[in-house]
Amino acid sequence: MSSNLSQLCANGLSKIAGSLTLRNAMKHKLSRTAASTMLGVTLVFSCFSVFAQQNLPIMGEPADAALSPLEEQRLGAQFMRQIRAQLPLVRDVQLTEYIQTLGDRLTVASGKADSGDFTFFVIDDPQINAFAIPGGYVGINSGLIAAMKHEEQLASVVAHEIAHVTQRHHARAFATGNRASLSAAAAVLAAIIIGQASPQAGQAALAAGLAATQQSAINFTRGNEVEADRIGIEILSNADYDARAMAETFDILRRQNSLNTSGLALEYLRTHPLDNNRIAEAADRASTKSAKARVMSVEFDLFKARMAVLTSTDPAQTMRVFNSQHKRNANIENTYALAMISQRNNRVADARDYVDILDTMVSANPVVELLRADISSKKDSARVNTTLAALADLYPDRYSIVEKRLDMLVQKRALPEALQVATRYVRTNSAPNPLAWRQLASIQQMLDDSAGSHESLARYFEALDEINRAQGQLQLALREVTAGSQDEIRLNASVKTLKEKASRSR
Repeated sequence: MSSNLSQLCANGLSKIAGSLTLRNAMKHKLSRTAASTMLGVTLVFSCFSVFAQQNLPIMGEPADAALSPLEEQRLGAQFMRQIRAQLPLVRDVQLTEYIQTLGDRLTVASGKADSGDFTFFVIDDPQINAFAIPGGYVGINSGLIAAMKHEEQLASVVAHEIAHVTQRHHARAFATGNRASLSAAAAVLAAIIIGQASPQAGQAALAAGLAATQQSAINFTRGNEVEADRIGIEILSNADYDARAMAETFDILRRQNSLNTSGLALEYLRTHPLDNNRIAEAADRASTKSAKARVMSVEFDLFKARMAVLTSTDPAQTMRVFNSQHKRNANIENTYALAMISQRNNRVADARDYVDILDTMVSANPVVELLRADISSKKDSARVNTTLAALADLYPDRYSIVEKRLDMLVQKRALPEALQVATRYVRTNSAPNPLAWRQLASIQQMLDDSAGSHESLARYFEALDEINRAQGQLQLALREVTAGSQDEIRLNASVKTLKEKASRSR
């Protein structure tokens, strides 16, 4: 790798790529806003090309000669930084907690990765789509989630994307010398980002990129899809889901595509080609697995309802839809949605009534209890805090419970107790939610612990692979501690660790 481009890839700079991106934007009549979102994509796939040209060591399989697992992780982390900065991610802690938990279950079932090796996230986008990028990052659009009827169906999509990563389809594209498939991948990911700023611009970018690919690239993609289906079905079965859900999902996507009035294929089907043979093969493979009884997932029903309410662009219409559904079928999803809508509209009595109905449907569910805490926090904060403390004991890994409790304690100015709760969470969990570090930093700042606050922010940025920012926070922390103290020794050790981590990512 040349030193200039190496530095460009390492630092995430986009000035060199900027003029090219803007010219492409003008060619396709994209807005300047949409054009600016292309910069990160152009940069990342410039890096892909550079890494592909390196003489990397062979480490056991042909793909390693083109793109090593470490390089895949670096590129994925870099692209994920672009995604966090430019896409409308769903940032609600309870929703991200659910999708990460589901993904972790499937990751472990793959037998090729451990819990925590993958990052799963949801994009607030009504288009039906999902994608995986190198390094174990899997994105799912809220529109795809809304189209799924059962947890197994959503799990089949997630399992399929996990298979793309574990089978190293990105690296294998390099190993076969298939540059056209790389161009197609770049176009698809660019369209995902650009489409957030302008749907028409996103379609133009996708059409332009895909038109430049060759038929061999499309065939290679179909081969990847069939393999991801096969591995995905194995993952589903290993995770104790009914493997027939994969074919069910294909049927849903095909029906949704037939109802699409835009005249264009669903985004998901453009990037994941689907034909009758692939559907039949998935059904045949699933038939060889032991059939499992479908278990209704309360967590999935609550997840879908919460997603629908929080991503709605027309709250009044959403309330009318759930009211109508509730009158026909007062199920968990509809009841929770109405309780949540009532709470958000300050109709406390109505919200409590709906939660009381939920109590007859589910037993001591943490998601319902968190909503109850929202409803009751202003009137009976002491009791709510006790309830949340008990929930935290039962579910120590759930940051959503800790977050709610900390919010309440901070509002009451019970800062020492808040500090104790936050510190216990980050110390007792091997992979705490990065947001916990940021929340802890805020509490420490309110307690005039500047060094501790900067150190916690460093942990937050490190968890997001923002190594430079993490190093900056550690340097600020060092200014606040006594020379020669144990704090200085610990911080200097952390600085050294981050420097080594930064050098490996270059």
